[in-house]
Amino acid sequence: MAKEPRGLLASTGYLLARVGSESRRRFVQALDEHDITLAQYGVLMMLGELESAPQRGLADAAGIDPRNLVPVLDQLERRGFLSRGPDASDRRRHAVALSRRGRTLLNELAGAGARAERDLLSPLSVSERKQLHSLLARLLP
Repeated sequence: MAKEPRGLLASTGYLLARVGSESRRRFVQALDEHDITLAQYGVLMMLGELESAPQRGLADAAGIDPRNLVPVLDQLERRGFLSRGPDASDRRRHAVALSRRGRTLLNELAGAGARAERDLLSPLSVSERKQLHSLLARLLP
């Protein structure tokens, strides 16, 4: 960071953006090792929480346009990470569920994400990491 102007380095917002960008870069790199995109990870995470969801509800929860969700689901289904079928509450809709293989992948990705985060935060002590987390959480609306 020494090449960056002091004015930028004096800006907390700039530093937050730079750290966020570096964090994202490292996390995407960890996902790449599993041939998973951020969108696919988001869908897997939502299914990990919900177990099963209507396809439309999954798009809303994951923040993905429903038209863009279909190719994401197709790729994950082809790889055996999820299954789609009729929704038990409304057979006109499709429900999406995480498979056992998808659950295993999700656990592996959690470990990869934790390693990427640990590496990013390695210059900080354990107590500084906790403090940083607490301060960042307070800034969220």
